[in-house]
Amino acid sequence: MSDQLNLDLTGDVARLPRSLRPMMPRSAEAPFNSSDHVFEPSWGGRRALAFIEPGRVGRPSLRLVDADGRDLAPHLPELAYIAELVGEQPAILDGEIVVPDRAGRMDHDALAGRLADGQTTGLSPVYLIFDLLWAGGRPLIAQPLVKRREHLAKIVTPSPELVLVPGVVNDGLELHFAVAQQGLAGVMARHLRSPYLPGRRSDLWRWIPTQPGEVPLHLLPEPVAVPARPVLALIQRLPFDD
Repeated sequence: MSDQLNLDLTGDVARLPRSLRPMMPRSAEAPFNSSDHVFEPSWGGRRALAFIEPGRVGRPSLRLVDADGRDLAPHLPELAYIAELVGEQPAILDGEIVVPDRAGRMDHDALAGRLADGQTTGLSPVYLIFDLLWAGGRPLIAQPLVKRREHLAKIVTPSPELVLVPGVVNDGLELHFAVAQQGLAGVMARHLRSPYLPGRRSDLWRWIPTQPGEVPLHLLPEPVAVPARPVLALIQRLPFDD
C-alpha cells in the first residue's frame, strides 16, 4: 500500500498511475442527517476505478480495475465506448458496476456471471460514477470531494451506460428509507471536504446498508419528497430490455 500513500498530489504526470486502489468506507451503525456529507444510493455492485487514456488507434482506452487489481473491462465490452464520454483525459473515475434487472434493482447473479466467464443474460451493464481522481493527467485527490464532484459533472457526458450518481446533502435519513423502499443495498455518506485516500479505509466515508424490515416510507412521521426523487430518476434512466 505504500505506493498509495506517497502519490504526488500536486504536479502534472505524464501518465496515469498503474497501481491504484479505491478509497474504502467504514460502516455506520445507523442512518443519519448531516450538512457536512453528501448521501448517495448504492446498488451493491462491483466497485471499480475507470482508467481512461489515449488509445493507439485514436480512440481512448478503458480499464475498469476492481479492489483486487483485476481489469474487468474485457468482460464488459458494452462499456468500452464510455471512455469517449469523458473529457480532460487522461482521467480516473471512481464508480460502481451494476447489472440492473427490469425493475431497476441489482441482479447480482447476472453481474457475477459476466465477470466470471462473460455470460450474457440480455441485461446491460452500467457504470455508476461518483468521484473523479485524475483529470487531464493531473491528480485531484487532494482536493475536497465537493470540488471533485463539481469537476466530474463538467467533464462527463451521461449516457444509458454511464450515469452520474445523484447525491443529497442534509437528508441522509430520508434518503436511506427511500433507498430501502426501492430494495437497493444502502447509502454512502461522504464528507464534502474529504480528500481521496487511495487504498485506505476512512471514517470520512460511511457505508449504511439497508436492513430487512426497515420502516417503509408511508409509516414515517413526515412524507419523503425531495430526497427520493433522484433515486427514482436514476432507476428510470438505467437501460432495460423489453
